[in-house]
Amino acid sequence: MIKIQRLSTASFKITSPKGKVIMLDPWLVGDPLWPADERELSKLAEINIIIVTHAHFDHVSGVEEICKANPAALVICQFELALSFMAKGLKNVYPLNKGGTAVVDNIKFSMVGADHTSSFLDEKGGYQYAGSPCGFVIEMEDGFKVYAAGDTGLTADMKTIIGDFFKPDLAILPALGTMVMEPEQAVFAVGLIKPKYVIPSHDFPEKFSQAASPEGYEALSQKFPIVLGAKQKTVAFSELMRKKHRRVKVIALNIKETTEIK
Repeated sequence: MIKIQRLSTASFKITSPKGKVIMLDPWLVGDPLWPADERELSKLAEINIIIVTHAHFDHVSGVEEICKANPAALVICQFELALSFMAKGLKNVYPLNKGGTAVVDNIKFSMVGADHTSSFLDEKGGYQYAGSPCGFVIEMEDGFKVYAAGDTGLTADMKTIIGDFFKPDLAILPALGTMVMEPEQAVFAVGLIKPKYVIPSHDFPEKFSQAASPEGYEALSQKFPIVLGAKQKTVAFSELMRKKHRRVKVIALNIKETTEIK
């Protein structure tokens, strides 16, 4: 059995069958969604492994905070992004690239492709590219496989590499549109991947009051108006899934919500 808790728009805490805690794409700095009690040092220190799919602020800006809370936490990410973390002084970093697999505590982390970008804001206000985006197939100690797609558009790899070769049990897929797959494309991706379960990601709460910091969420929505329509995209995805893939269970998690999958 694995446990998955959603902590932000694309941040998920996954607990393996043997109790290892894996953090996917942590967004902490400037994040109005991550619950306050989950920001406590004792909570962050529980995280054993951090995996990062790309360098955008809403996927990477909690890595250093978690490593401060738990210096033993291992960061697994694409090669150039790993070098940027090392340059900042992080010691426990595992550089990986597409096609490679890291085996940590009997859990396999296989890096796969993603169609997106990977960049970060530098001190002068410009953007610097940090390698290329990726996804991960995580094989737990008992063989259960999770495909964490990161931010991606629809790709042919979803059939040949992800679906045919890895055969994941669960897929965490973005369905927001504009920056990632539209709901219709995400539903088509499910048909290629053929998982038993799917969790839509990269949507936002419908109301400001549902965020940990309503004021921060309102400010974010003013800067990025796309977030205001994000919840409707998840609803559209779920409705399309009921029509096209009724045998696949959709698990739509709200922020802080946890699910268990056997």
